[in-house]
Amino acid sequence: MRNKSFYCLWLGQSLANLGDVFYLVGLMAFLYRLTDSAVAIALVPFLSTGSRFVSALIAPIVLERMGLKRCLAVSQTIKTLFLLTFLMTSIALTNRIGSIVLTFLILVLISFLDGWALPARGALVPLLIPEKKLLSVNSFLSMLDQCMAMLGWALGGLLIVYIGSYKLLALTFVLYTISSMGMTLIKVNEARAEGNEKANRPKWTLMKEGWVTVWRHPSLRIIFIIDSLSTLADVVWIAAIIYIFVDKVLHVDASWWGSINFSFFAGLLLASICGMRWNRHIKHQAAYYAQFSSLLACIFTFLFGINSIPAMALVLSLFYGLAVQLKATIFLTIEQTCVPPKQLANVFSAADAVQSVLFALGSLLMGMLADWLGVRTVFILSALLLMLECAIIFMQRKQLFMHEKRQKA
Repeated sequence: MRNKSFYCLWLGQSLANLGDVFYLVGLMAFLYRLTDSAVAIALVPFLSTGSRFVSALIAPIVLERMGLKRCLAVSQTIKTLFLLTFLMTSIALTNRIGSIVLTFLILVLISFLDGWALPARGALVPLLIPEKKLLSVNSFLSMLDQCMAMLGWALGGLLIVYIGSYKLLALTFVLYTISSMGMTLIKVNEARAEGNEKANRPKWTLMKEGWVTVWRHPSLRIIFIIDSLSTLADVVWIAAIIYIFVDKVLHVDASWWGSINFSFFAGLLLASICGMRWNRHIKHQAAYYAQFSSLLACIFTFLFGINSIPAMALVLSLFYGLAVQLKATIFLTIEQTCVPPKQLANVFSAADAVQSVLFALGSLLMGMLADWLGVRTVFILSALLLMLECAIIFMQRKQLFMHEKRQKA
C-alpha cells in the first residue's frame, strides 16, 4: 500500500466518495427548500440510477478511447466543473422552476459520470497492486468507502443544519477539486491491460464485450447471477423501508432509523477490517467463507423481518452488513484475478448497468409489497432470494472457485 499511485487513487477516491455524500445531502436539502415536496426528493435516487444505467452501457466505449486512468481523472474533473457551474448559476438564477430544472440536470450529469468512474477504479486496482495482495487491498478500499459513507451522512446532516445547503455544496466542490488533482497524479502502465488488441474497434463490439466475457466465463456468469439476486434482496435495507419497519414493527421513534443504518454500515466496516487482518486465510478458504456468509445473510435477514425488539434489530443489522460485505469482497477479488484488467472494466460496466436497473425496479416493487402485504413480508421475501443465492453458490462452487484452485496448484 506504499505504492504512490495507489495512494493517489485511494485518497482521491475517498475524497470523491465523501464529496458525493455531501453533494447528495446538499442537493436534496436545496431541492426540498425549493419544492417542499417529498416526491421531488424521491426523484433523486430514481434519476441518479437511471443516468448511471445509460452511462454504464456506453462506458466500454469511453474506457477504450480514453484509458482507465484518464477516464477516472477526466470524469472527476468534469464532475467538479459541473458542480462549480451549478454553484455559480444558482446564485444568479431567481426563477424557481429554472432552479429545480437545473438541480435535476446537475444530478443526472454527475450520476452519468459516475458510471464511468466506478468500472475504471475497479479495473485500475489490479494494475497497481500485486495479485497476492488483492483481497487485502479490496478490503482496505471497501473499509474506506464505508468510512466515508458513515462520516458523510453523519457529518452532512450536521453541516446542513449549521452552514446550509449552498455552503455544503461549496465544501463538496473543494473535495472534488482535491480529488481531481489526486487522480491526475496516478501513474500506471496500461499496456498490460491493452494487450495486442487493435484500436478503433466498432462501438457495438466494445459495448457487448463485457456481456460476452461474462457469458463465456463460468465464474463470472455465476457471480453475475448471484450479484443480481443480491441486488434484489438488498433493496429491503434501503432507508425508506427501514424507516417503515422502525415505525410499524419496532414502534420506536425515528432515531432508531439512523441507528439501524449506522449499525449496518458498521457491519460493512467490520467485514473490511476482517478482510485486511485475515486476508490470507480467507483467500485460501474463499469457497467456505462465500457460502457461509451468504447463508448468514439469509438467516439474519429472516430474523430481522420477524424481530420486534429494537436492540436486537441493531445486532442483526450489524451482522447482516458483515456477511454481505465479506461475500462481496471475495467475489470482487475473483473477478479481478480471472479477467484481464481491460476486459474487467467492461465487465464492471455490464454489471453496473444490470444492477442499476434491478435496484430501481426492486426498490419500487418492494415498496409496493411493503404497502400491500406489510413490511415484514418483504424481509422474508428477501431472505428467500438470499436462500436461492446460497443454493447457487453451493451447487456451483467448483466452477465459481476454479481459478482459485488453479492458483493453489
